[in-house]
Amino acid sequence: MNKSDAERIASVFEDAGLNETKKESEADIVITVACSVRQSGINRIYGKIKEWQDIRAKRPLTTILSGCVLKSDRKKMNKFFDLIFEINDVSKLTDFLETNIASEQKFFQIHPKYDSTFQAYVPISTGCNNFCTYCAVPYTRGREVSRPMDEIITEVQRLIEKDYKEITLLGQNVNSYGNDLKDDTTFTDLIKKIDEIEGTYRVYFYSNHPKDMSDELIEILPKLDHFPHYIHLPLQSGSDKILKSMNRHYTQKQYLELAEKIKKNVPEVAITTDIIVGFPGETEEDFFKTKQIMEKVGFSMPFIAKYSSRPGTVAAKLEDNISKEEKEKRWRELTAIQKEILSRENKKLVGENLMVLIDSEKKDKYYGRTDNYKVVELPKKQTDPIGQFVNVEIIDSEAWILKGKI
Repeated sequence: MNKSDAERIASVFEDAGLNETKKESEADIVITVACSVRQSGINRIYGKIKEWQDIRAKRPLTTILSGCVLKSDRKKMNKFFDLIFEINDVSKLTDFLETNIASEQKFFQIHPKYDSTFQAYVPISTGCNNFCTYCAVPYTRGREVSRPMDEIITEVQRLIEKDYKEITLLGQNVNSYGNDLKDDTTFTDLIKKIDEIEGTYRVYFYSNHPKDMSDELIEILPKLDHFPHYIHLPLQSGSDKILKSMNRHYTQKQYLELAEKIKKNVPEVAITTDIIVGFPGETEEDFFKTKQIMEKVGFSMPFIAKYSSRPGTVAAKLEDNISKEEKEKRWRELTAIQKEILSRENKKLVGENLMVLIDSEKKDKYYGRTDNYKVVELPKKQTDPIGQFVNVEIIDSEAWILKGKI
């Protein structure tokens, strides 16, 4: 979501006649998009402030802050930034830049300056109604607002016409897309409509909420041509006690039943997840329950975060009583479990032919991802396949990577 926000912000700068530089040392204006969950992300902003102050001592520099900025952040950071604005209130940025853009311009209607020529993020909603206790989104982006379906389809259509190969639909909770629209549009209506667009492309969507994952979505996914059998299903914790403290509105049993239903209905599905270790009050028993779910579900990849208290959120009122050392230990334990699962599962893919979108290169290797988001390493050839789908034979595997040949 931060990446998508940044692409729209970059478009506003470009319309104002400014050019992007990849080197911060050359910049006249630096804009920061703040994190919604981790305090460590906010701490990194404070680290950058010192660098910017040193630059300001030598030459003019304008600094701007947006993204998920809590009131408590704003009070502390006001003196360090020339402008702080809510991510949905682009008029303040456009007025600040003294452009001719109308002040009532809406954030979603800005044509983003995409960072890639073949991969794009398309937001379908903003804000959130869930109020997870560790997250700032409802306080910084407001309640959930769905983007009109026609607007989304138009942006996706334009991208496909420009030969974009991978599109990611974004929302804090894509499953509840349309709940606020008057025409009864649902998320499944949206993805079915997108799937009708002709072309060679694939579409992902982030993020799903277990409590809102519908049977209709699970049933329709295998019938779509452009949506891989891939679902990101955040767990956060395997303990009912911790899930309740996080205000997640599902239990361990419900999550396992949902994962089983997905596996039963979506052939060869890849399920990835988010997990927070060291949440306030997480005992060894609570952590053990998270390990149990990891082993039972067999995630294709968990994105594991060490809890970082975010002042201004409900969880920040709880005692952060798990030491950094213990959080690190639990993180390592889950990583070790995942490594074992992936080593075992990836070996089964050796000898398979898989379609891979090549998205980067490093030294003498190309890298890409399969439909179910596994990283594949390929030897470099004379031709440049970056941004293209290629058929790859998997010849070897490790826990975190597959190795193949075109």
